[in-house]
Amino acid sequence: MQGTKWSRRAVMAGLAGAAMSAPAAAQDFPGKPITIIVPFGPGTANDIIARQLAQDMTGTLGQSVIVENRAGATGNIATDYVAKSRPDGYTLLIASMSLLLNQVTGNSNADLTKDFVPVAFSGSTLYSAFVPNELPAKTVAELVALARQQPGKLNYAGYVGGVPQFLGEMLNRAAKIDTVMVPYKSTPDALIDLMANRIQIWFTPVASGIPVRSGKQARMIAVTGDTRAGVLPDIPTFKEAGYPDLTVDVAYFLLAAKGTPQPIVDKLYGAIDKALQTPKVKEILLAQGIEEKRGGPAEVGSYLAGEVRRWSDIVKLSAPAAAGK
Repeated sequence: MQGTKWSRRAVMAGLAGAAMSAPAAAQDFPGKPITIIVPFGPGTANDIIARQLAQDMTGTLGQSVIVENRAGATGNIATDYVAKSRPDGYTLLIASMSLLLNQVTGNSNADLTKDFVPVAFSGSTLYSAFVPNELPAKTVAELVALARQQPGKLNYAGYVGGVPQFLGEMLNRAAKIDTVMVPYKSTPDALIDLMANRIQIWFTPVASGIPVRSGKQARMIAVTGDTRAGVLPDIPTFKEAGYPDLTVDVAYFLLAAKGTPQPIVDKLYGAIDKALQTPKVKEILLAQGIEEKRGGPAEVGSYLAGEVRRWSDIVKLSAPAAAGK
């Protein structure tokens, strides 16, 4: 009987110690540099956002925040790395739609909703649609008319399981046209072929499309927003052209490994949200076509659950079309 009492006391003491250690860990956090893992190469929207956040967070948290690019396997190398990291808040993943689509299409071992804890939103962007300068189509309506005149002759750039693939299939279905996806492994290769008119449609995030438009390398004809992009007020939306299905807003958000203590998550969220409210950071991101999107763990968690359902439905609808090609 005496032994049982001591066992109960030991258990209660352990629970009390654990309850006290979480706030203590948050109070001492961070005690060393934090790393933001970018799943793609330099110059991508994920990378641009991470580097702006890192500078401001370093001052707020009093520790260096380092950005590390771990590109490859359509983002899965970075995703797996962070999912298997220590759940202590020192390793973060800056994720986006591409990683979520990896999950939905079964191309990832990690589950964003189960293997991570949400930390914060960090911005959003739209996709833009380009055509070659020499293509006789300056609007979505003209592009659709051209595609109807030449079924199966116009090509669009994409990569299997990626947002551009599904945007192309959604446009085919909505406009009742037949354009063909040509798979690419890199954005530069697709751009070269677009400029040479070997492909006729190129979907790319606004952040990477702005320099292409500024350099007049190709013609931007539309964006995928519910409203026009703030940095591109003269570019119409697909919705304005009569295709409301192509309203795709790509959010960027930070995740930590599952099991990261909530007080640490909250402290990270506070530093990220502060950075996003800094005028300099806002100005730099907006110039790159990255709109403000803020929110904490609860908002990111709700967004992920909703987007998994939405894109699961889109992938199911696209499967017959993909199989037919």
